[in-house]
Amino acid sequence: MRRPQGYLTIVAPESRTIERDTCQCCHCNRIVVVKPGSAETIYLLPNRDGSWREEPGASCRLCMGPVCLPCHDLGVCIPFEKQLERMEARAAR
Repeated sequence: MRRPQGYLTIVAPESRTIERDTCQCCHCNRIVVVKPGSAETIYLLPNRDGSWREEPGASCRLCMGPVCLPCHDLGVCIPFEKQLERMEARAAR
């Protein structure tokens, strides 16, 4: 990834340390692991056996930010900041 937003380090006592680049979904703030050098276009998803599988990444064309695959499947652009504003407005009533 050219400009990672974050960095993930997994330290397991019986195995080696795993280090990965991450980005954050602009709709739900979920952390997404990305393939190194892919510029957020390939996501890495963990398998139960400890291996990683590659999936095509996703981005929102309205807010121009990376999104996780569940948010991409929804097909609606509701940035996290706008969700917070709605929650605050409801709480103020």
